[in-house]
Amino acid sequence: MATIKIRRTYDYINAMRDYRLFIDGQIIGTIGVGQVKEFEIPAGQHSVIAKIDWCSSPEIPFEINDNNSKTFIVGGFKNWRWILPLTTGMIALFFILPHTLHTYFNLFLVLPLFLLLLYYLTFRRKNYLTLREKNKFSA
Repeated sequence: MATIKIRRTYDYINAMRDYRLFIDGQIIGTIGVGQVKEFEIPAGQHSVIAKIDWCSSPEIPFEINDNNSKTFIVGGFKNWRWILPLTTGMIALFFILPHTLHTYFNLFLVLPLFLLLLYYLTFRRKNYLTLREKNKFSA
């Protein structure tokens, strides 16, 4: 048997929810924030994917031999570090500046970021999570 390890990074957007892990389309378990889980699988060609609600990571194909192990790192929405603070700031401006700027102008501040978030939750939902294989050259 071979072993795969999956490590989940910290992201505050999805911190309260677990990711579901799938190997070859079959659920193998869930993983919480900061956890590392190990799963034994038969040697050969496989694919791994992580899901949360209707969103997921890209499917990663891999090959593993007997008595070997592979490590994968799964994380949240890759652009959350700049989109969430920017959106929060724009929404704050929307409420702070209603008397100084025209209401329609405030709407144009918030609308593009809202549409970007909507885009990632619909059309790019299969790239909402990040999943990559950790190798000896990555941290």
